[in-house]
Amino acid sequence: MLITIIHGCSTTKELSDEAPLLRKSDVFVNSEAAVDSVENIVQPTPNQRFLGIPFGLLLYQSAKDSVGADFDAWLAKKPKRKKRMQAIWSDKQIDRMRTYKTGFQAWKKRNGEAPVLTDSISRAINTQKLSAFFSNEGYFNARVKADVSVVAKKARVRYDVETKAPYFLDSITAAIQSPVLDSIYHASLDKSALVPGNRFRTVDFEKERNRLFSLFRNAGVYPFQFNSIDYSVGIDSSGVDYRLPVQLNIRNYSENQEGTIVEKEYRISKMNKIEVFVGKSGGELSDSYDSLGAFQGLSFYGREKLKYNKRLLRGSISFKTNEVYSDQARSTTLRQLTRLQSFDYPSIKYSYANEEETLLDAAIYLMPKKRYSLQFGLDLTQSDILKQGVAFSSGLSVLNVFRGAETLELGARGSLGRSGDVAISEVAWDLQLRSPQFLVPINSRLNRQEIAPQTSFRIGSANQKNIGLDKESLTAAIEYSWKPKKNRRWTFTLVDVEFVNNKNANNYFGVYTNAYQELNSIASNTTTNAAYFANNKLIIPSGAQGFIADVLQQNTSLTPGDSAFNRVQRIEERRRRLTQNNLIFSAGLQFFDSTKDGVFDRSFAQFRANLSWAGNLLKALAKPLEWDQVDGQYFLFDVPFSQYVKLETDWIRHWELGGNQVMAVRGFAGAAIPYGNADNIPFNRSFFGGGAYDNRAWEVYRLGPGSSNTGNEFNEANFKLAFNVEYRFDLIGSFKGALFVDVGNIWNIADNIDEDARLFDGFRDLNELAVGTGFGVRYDFGLFLLRLDMGFKTHNPVLPKGSRWNLNYQLKNANPTIGINYPF
Repeated sequence: MLITIIHGCSTTKELSDEAPLLRKSDVFVNSEAAVDSVENIVQPTPNQRFLGIPFGLLLYQSAKDSVGADFDAWLAKKPKRKKRMQAIWSDKQIDRMRTYKTGFQAWKKRNGEAPVLTDSISRAINTQKLSAFFSNEGYFNARVKADVSVVAKKARVRYDVETKAPYFLDSITAAIQSPVLDSIYHASLDKSALVPGNRFRTVDFEKERNRLFSLFRNAGVYPFQFNSIDYSVGIDSSGVDYRLPVQLNIRNYSENQEGTIVEKEYRISKMNKIEVFVGKSGGELSDSYDSLGAFQGLSFYGREKLKYNKRLLRGSISFKTNEVYSDQARSTTLRQLTRLQSFDYPSIKYSYANEEETLLDAAIYLMPKKRYSLQFGLDLTQSDILKQGVAFSSGLSVLNVFRGAETLELGARGSLGRSGDVAISEVAWDLQLRSPQFLVPINSRLNRQEIAPQTSFRIGSANQKNIGLDKESLTAAIEYSWKPKKNRRWTFTLVDVEFVNNKNANNYFGVYTNAYQELNSIASNTTTNAAYFANNKLIIPSGAQGFIADVLQQNTSLTPGDSAFNRVQRIEERRRRLTQNNLIFSAGLQFFDSTKDGVFDRSFAQFRANLSWAGNLLKALAKPLEWDQVDGQYFLFDVPFSQYVKLETDWIRHWELGGNQVMAVRGFAGAAIPYGNADNIPFNRSFFGGGAYDNRAWEVYRLGPGSSNTGNEFNEANFKLAFNVEYRFDLIGSFKGALFVDVGNIWNIADNIDEDARLFDGFRDLNELAVGTGFGVRYDFGLFLLRLDMGFKTHNPVLPKGSRWNLNYQLKNANPTIGINYPF
């Protein structure tokens, strides 16, 4: 009904015949539909529509400019009405009512979309833009024609482009005044963007111009200017010859010397003196400095004792004395000095050291940041587990701890919130030392600053009261990371130690209520000790544990092979696993690569892989050191240590479709295989399904494993597959929309689970992939995005095979999830 009413609203009632509403624009090139890059030249684009309805336009047109005057007229129309309102509210409150009404109309205009019109001027501009585009592509004789069809003040515009024959590059010659530049140019001809026989394209000329500018500046020609380069292109005025001879022109440069313009020949400049000026921490740079000594060709100056490692600073400066000047070396130096995170905006100034201008002195200015800083934060938080809550954080940072640009960070954090009806809290602290170099007892030549080396030492502790068993954990790690390319990063974890202590293990059946209810149901139908019960329910924990012990010791009527006996056995195995303390001593290697070029790039690919292994070193030490052993399992500090190998891969791809539309795809695969000293994976290193960042048709931890219907509150396993597709688009103003398909599940493989419904037995079990489909509404606040997604269980592997598909998309069947920012 709502859609019918909205669709019935007129979007053209207020429009004139000369400027109708633009309904559609089409571009045809030689009678064929143009590609998107050509279509996008035509502006503006028609108003956006969802399901064929221009919601943004309707919202904009529903705004009334006269609402303020209408309110005043309504108020003055009946004197009794005005007196009655003034008796109830003050004049200030009545003014606020008026402001609210006018403000709401302004909000509709801000968040709506003004009607997109077309007229002869806009069509003429688009015709010129298309003609210029094809001319820049070598089609100098292209013809563009615009036809418009108007029905009921709605226009469809068609642009027809006839390209005609293109022009091609013929001979390419060069007229270069400087012999130095001429030599450099001819030595790099094989890399030229201009190739005889190629079609004329303006973009190729721009590429070649940029290439030459970088080539000369990186070959030592310090003063080279971009405007020294231009081209002469010959064209046959008769229109018979479509070959274009091209001449590259590179002139000498001009310089103003005491009011006289002097032409100067380009020369190569080499680096001479390199001086580093270090300002006072928290102060300003000064004109007078004291000498602080020299190191490997660098001279240091400052107002106080140098507090930085000279070798580290030398390694961050990419140019040396007697090397030719290079723009690339300059930008690399600034980037590497900035990466040390010890200086505010490093800068480099160059000056000639001789009259011939062949020697350059470099002065590098470093302003140290304040050594100590405090941070405080308070945020609203949300995750798959924590539905809503408040988080706080505080931290102390100390820079340049050991004179090697190290950063020491001491942080404390906490959160308080709820998950369903359960209160959740966490308090934690961590201490981290980061160094911008590899701290290893091996060859220091590995510390090449161009690969951005970093070493991190971390230790921390956390205390949780949550939906689980209340945990306290201790962690420690040593990591090395480096970036061989801009968006590529490797991280090697030498050691990662985690000890998890479940403090409230006796409350297992108070937390995992489904398991308790199942156990209570079995106990109620089994002859057992009446002391285990209170009010016809098993006492937690003594009654539940006593009953389980009796069943497994065959002191009840249940016997091995009985369905109820097997259920009790599975309940006890899961209880022991989830309440057992964990000691994880692992190492790993992580790889990350992305093609994303800046925060505004909306078409990119991203890949992440993480390989980790745990317990191997401890297992090698266990036998020689004669550690405690129970049933073939070694214990350290009365805790069996974990041993496994784990691999995760995650691939993401985004395509920008135009009109603020994006298609996003993700694929994930992960497996963790226990062996040696373990037959299962620790709960916090296993996989789960469902939730706002996974399969949104299922609540978090409620999907899988496999086709089992465990009834457990928290389902996890050691093998996972997940695939997601999401189409994102604008709705109205800051409101965004999405349509999505989520596919995936978790299974058990090569561990101590033997229930067939939970196991992955090969490709035949791919029919147990859960499929969730749905739609989402998001609001973009600028700094973050708030997301509401509604997921429907389209293929539910828990159901019998003939009944798994369900296309009954009623809102009452949807699973709502709330998230912050996009899921991937």
